[in-house]
Amino acid sequence: MGAVKILQIVGFKNSGKTALLSRLIGIAKENGKAVSAIKHHGHGGPPEMPPGTADSTRFFDAGAESSIVCGGGVIQLHQRQRDSGLDSLIPMALMAKPDFILVEGYKKAEYDKIVLVRSEEDWVELKRLQGIILVLAPEGLRMGEVETMERNGAQELENWFLKWMEGEKDESI
Repeated sequence: MGAVKILQIVGFKNSGKTALLSRLIGIAKENGKAVSAIKHHGHGGPPEMPPGTADSTRFFDAGAESSIVCGGGVIQLHQRQRDSGLDSLIPMALMAKPDFILVEGYKKAEYDKIVLVRSEEDWVELKRLQGIILVLAPEGLRMGEVETMERNGAQELENWFLKWMEGEKDESI
């Protein structure tokens, strides 16, 4: 397997990150590409676990460092992770042998980014991030030196993403 491109989707809460990531995954799948997705759970505390009656949850609650359940072609992993930075999660995502890894969040990571902004105030706070290659903004809002598209420009964004998927892979891992 050659290099795997990584693209981050970043923005503030309720800016449309999850919807965009889901859309990009769909476009990739329609074009025969395999995608791994990583999400930063930025809501405080651990992510929601399956019901406490599930065997895998019971193992985890009993103190297992990791609990893995596999069935029907799906693996579910719960793992205690002291270092939860993006770079510690990428090797796990690579186990699925994806063509791309799409990441929601982890603003401070240094991979290529699409930034979602709702206002000029959002941009003032986010423009210092490294790796910004595209900004999605409300109609009429332009970010100057960075390529900007209107958030409702579905076809334009799809065309951009198709070009990104076919582009060079040396900028990632």
